[in-house]
Amino acid sequence: MIKLVVLDVDGTSIDRDNQFYDDDIKEIDFYKKKGIEFMFASGRDMNMMLDMIEKSHVDGDLIINNGTQYRNIEGTKNIAHPMDEDAFRKMIPILQKYNYHISIHTTKGKYILTDFESYWDLHVKLLMKGREGVTLEDLPNTTFLRRWGYLNDCTSVKSIDDIYNQGALPLKVDARHLNPEEAKDVRERLDCIPHLNISSSYEDNIEITCDDYDKGIMLKEVLRLKGLNLDEVATFGDGLNDVCMLKGFPYSFTPANGCKEAKEAATYTLTKTGGNGAIQEGLHILKDLDLI
Repeated sequence: MIKLVVLDVDGTSIDRDNQFYDDDIKEIDFYKKKGIEFMFASGRDMNMMLDMIEKSHVDGDLIINNGTQYRNIEGTKNIAHPMDEDAFRKMIPILQKYNYHISIHTTKGKYILTDFESYWDLHVKLLMKGREGVTLEDLPNTTFLRRWGYLNDCTSVKSIDDIYNQGALPLKVDARHLNPEEAKDVRERLDCIPHLNISSSYEDNIEITCDDYDKGIMLKEVLRLKGLNLDEVATFGDGLNDVCMLKGFPYSFTPANGCKEAKEAATYTLTKTGGNGAIQEGLHILKDLDLI
């Protein structure tokens, strides 16, 4: 029987505009009342997760920053696995040279190596790319899409030394590029640095963590803490950073919009897309199998 359901967030639980599908939420609430635990596993940091939880009223333990941190909302559970410092110090200058929009998620919130105005302005340009005829105000009022939210829990520093001197340990780096054709060889350069886990092969959106932890490794650690077996958990994910918690799990699901690698790793490929009924469809499959 399934005792725990682990849901990726972006692309699986919510759509591009950070919206949950109402029937997915109803389905989650129904099974939570039956005693099934739900957990979210995301590349997001705590700031972004709190916004999603507040708006959806769906909560649970969290695997965040691409598996380098496990915690609950209150912070009474908090396990973190920082990046190798030498690898981090070698990687950041490469991303800066290629003019990436860099977000450094740490044990003390998000850090940036530029000023707030430049950081926000480039974020807006990235957000609006491909949204012709739409203004920022037309998008949902969420943390990721508003200045007040995106810069919350954010510290601007001048150097890598400042980050470590303030006692912050890097957990994950998000690197986004407005013109990815300008960074065609960046992956090759990053691959030369040991102890990095690069979970995206696309130049426009790279996520980097330590190489000894990812969502799947952290999930297995959490399962040991909870005393659960692999066949007592169902996992949902759509991206490259979800493959590690789909492959090898007997009840794993990817939505119709899942990437090729996720579809190859998952036990089930759904007909519904993330944020549009994929969670509900997967839970129905588990019900038909008499597992929930």
